[in-house]
Amino acid sequence: MEIFTRKWGSQGSGDGQFSHTQDISVYQNESYITDGDNYRIQVFDLNGNFQRKWGSQGIGNGQFNGIKAIKVYLDEVYAVDTGNNRIQVFDLNGNFQRKWGSAGSGNGQFNAPWGIDINNEVFVSEAGNDRIQVFSPLGVYKRQWGSPGSGPGQLSSPYYLFVYENEVYVCDGDNSRIEVFSIYGVYRREWGTYGTGDGQFDTPYGIAVNDDEVFVTDVINHNVQVFDLNGNFQRKWGSWNSNDGQFKYPGGIEIYLNEKYVTDELNYRVQVFGLRRPQYLPIMGIG
Repeated sequence: MEIFTRKWGSQGSGDGQFSHTQDISVYQNESYITDGDNYRIQVFDLNGNFQRKWGSQGIGNGQFNGIKAIKVYLDEVYAVDTGNNRIQVFDLNGNFQRKWGSAGSGNGQFNAPWGIDINNEVFVSEAGNDRIQVFSPLGVYKRQWGSPGSGPGQLSSPYYLFVYENEVYVCDGDNSRIEVFSIYGVYRREWGTYGTGDGQFDTPYGIAVNDDEVFVTDVINHNVQVFDLNGNFQRKWGSWNSNDGQFKYPGGIEIYLNEKYVTDELNYRVQVFGLRRPQYLPIMGIG
């Protein structure tokens, strides 16, 4: 079972403060966090010590308008600039490298891009166009899948996604479920219904897969649920409030060295959880 280990962040615009923590990506012992309403990316060490930042509000290179997901891959930082309907790429120090995307529904265009993950190819979910698009790391369009609806393989406001062993796990937000596809968009399976019980969702939002377990943040139920790869419920933690281990709209989740990093949007912080080791009772009457 997961146990709270540490946290950092507070409300504000100074270094190490946040205005709506959105997503997190951990790379080479540093955590990269999208700070939505401060229109920037902040970088910390794994204990929450501020390292550097970049970004401001606008439409120019290196500026943001509603930044959501982030992924660090091969020494480059990929940021989903949702309000500007584009992907921006930076080096690890925040120097602009390239971008792609514009508003629309054509190939390579976006309507509210939201989530991103990279596994040789770049997978981007679109909450507005209800689809997944796939690109090369240079932004060359490859393919897409999805359409509006609630049937198998359809999507309604897909939020974050995660690629694991040639499958793509998608938080299908308004359908209150997780959908799983092949990396080519072939529908495989799904789980979840609307509600507050174990295995139910009210807006599944962030997702990560590690050691054959699927971790899902539920932004309205204010918890993290854990499943096996087929969607069988395993455990959960979290509730509404501001104490350690509680959440006000948990967003992105990242797993690094067996620790779970969760952005806690309206608590303006990041929380980190480790594993609680089983407690074994002594065997009485021996010896």
